[in-house]
Order: sequence, then structure tokens, then C-alpha cells
Amino acid sequence: MTDPVDPSALLTTDPSRRPGEGSGRGGPPGGPAPSWRKDRILPSSPFYAIVRWGGAGLFAALLIGLVISIVSGSSQAFSHSGMGFLWSGTWNPAGGDYAAGTLLVGTVLTTFVAMVIVVPVGLGVSVSLTELAPKWLAGPLGTVIEFLAAVPSIVVGLWALLVLSPVFAAHVEPFLEGLPLLGHLFHGPAYGPSILLASVVLAIMTLPTVVTLSRSALGGVPLADREAAMALGATHWEVIRRTVLPGARAGIAAAITLAVGRALGESIAVAMVIGNRPAVPHSLLAPGATLGSAIVNQFAESTPGLGTSSVIALAGVLLLLTILVNVFGQVLVRGRDARRAVRVGGVPA
Repeated sequence: MTDPVDPSALLTTDPSRRPGEGSGRGGPPGGPAPSWRKDRILPSSPFYAIVRWGGAGLFAALLIGLVISIVSGSSQAFSHSGMGFLWSGTWNPAGGDYAAGTLLVGTVLTTFVAMVIVVPVGLGVSVSLTELAPKWLAGPLGTVIEFLAAVPSIVVGLWALLVLSPVFAAHVEPFLEGLPLLGHLFHGPAYGPSILLASVVLAIMTLPTVVTLSRSALGGVPLADREAAMALGATHWEVIRRTVLPGARAGIAAAITLAVGRALGESIAVAMVIGNRPAVPHSLLAPGATLGSAIVNQFAESTPGLGTSSVIALAGVLLLLTILVNVFGQVLVRGRDARRAVRVGGVPA
């Protein structure tokens, strides 16, 4: 016959017992919890630290090796032209003239026009999918837009060359030339391949980046902020305009920065539809050239020595331009975060 158990003893908790003791899997009642976590690779383990720092060191070594290769490969071009290589307006390999000025203008112009197209369209689509469209429609449409990022750039360029170029030459460009006030931006003969068509292609290729990241930023705005605005009597559109968009401003800025970086570095698709004429364009309907398209077209045909070095120098200018854009985006986002932290009385990280 066993002794009766005092019910109060079952409700007594030993203050010296750590949480989890006596209730772990496989552990005896009242004993220590099993040490199954010791067999896992924790973030604080030496193995994880070796992998982490090894990966970071490998990335840094690759980046340094890339920069050294470009600098050494372009040294002959800069020795021949000096720093004037960056802003001189002549690129004529047949005449021995190598400079990135006109190509830099074409790169900046096509990227700017592409952002003028894609930012309002992408932001509008993001707001519609996040705030207005029903879930049964927003999900499939978002997936279709994200699928555009998986399409190879050469496929987009070929489609634009075969389908969009004739349409632009026959219908779009003559229509734009007849617009009041804006017609002076679209004067000249309509060839099809042009700065405008290249910008449209860049807008199509960067649309998934803007939409996906902007949707994430808009969805990250706290529900409490939306409900507070509605409690104050704001309409649905006022909630979007005065609460959701300002709250997602940093994420939207990051999306635009990444889109600009993608547009600057695109080469294959742009080379197929821009016309490849290295001159300062007098109109958005005129052919042009960018740093990326010139690298694609000139590298295989460049003469050994100064010609090859000049093409490598174009790659260096493009890399520097992309780095500057990303640094500017980081400074812009962090500056806004710091000002927001000061406004709410916090301490910026």
C-alpha cells in the first residue's frame, strides 16, 4: 500500500529549478533538460564564425581582384587620354579617339527616362496590389510581375527589336512628335531603335524590382497606423497618401535605387534597340549608345592595346557610376531614418 500524495506538493514550484527542467524530452522528472541544442550549429559557435568571416573575406577578395583587374586593364587608356576620358565627347575607334563622354550622357539619359516611366507605374501597381485589389487578384498579378524578373535580358531585347520597334516607328513615335509642348523632345525621323525604345525596355526590366520591393515596404506599415488615421476620419485614399506612403518611404527609395542600378548596368537588351550611335542625342527618338552597349559592341572588335584598354575603362566608369548610385541611395535612406528617429525622440542607429 502506497502512501497518500499531498495535493499541495503537486502545486509547489521549486524556485531553484530552471525553466524546462523536469519537462524536457527524454529527461527524468525533476532532472535537467536534455542538452539537444548542443548538437546544433548555433550562430555563436566557432564553426559558424569561420563560415561567416570566410564568406565575407572571399567576397571582399573577389571585389578587390575585380577592381585591380579593371584599374590595371584601363591604365593605358587613362594614360593616353587622361581624366578627359570621362567627359570628352568623342568615341571613334576608327580614328583612334576613345572617350566616354557621349556614352555617359546616353547612359544617364536612358536611365532617367526609364525611371520617369517605371516609378509612377510601379508605385501605382504596388499600391493597387497592396491596398486596393482583392487578395484573389493581387496574388496572381504579383506573381506574374515577379516572373518578369526571370526573363533573360536577351529575350526582352529580341522581343523589343522584333515587336516593339516596328510599332514605335509606325505609330508611337509619330504620335509623340505631334504632342503639344512635349513635341520638341520627340522631333526627327522615326527609326524605331532609339533612346526612347531603350528606355521603355529598361522600364519593363526594372518594373519587377520596383513593384516587389515597394509592396514589401507598403505591407510593412503597421496596421495600428492605418487604424489610427481612419479613426481620425481619414478616407481610404487619405490613409494611403498620408500614412502608408510616408511610412514606406525608405523602402520605396531603396527599390528605386536598386532599379537605377539595374538600368545603368543593362547592356544586351539596350544594345539591341538603342541604335548604337555614339553621339549626344538631339531627341529621344534619335539613336544613341550607352556604356553597356558600347562594351558589348566594341570589346570583340577592339584592337589589342589601346582599344581593349579603352573598353575596359568604360567598364570601370560604369562600375564607378553604379557604386555612386548605391552609396547615394544608402545615404538617403539612412538620413531619413535618422531624421525620423530624432522626431520621435529616439536615438538613430
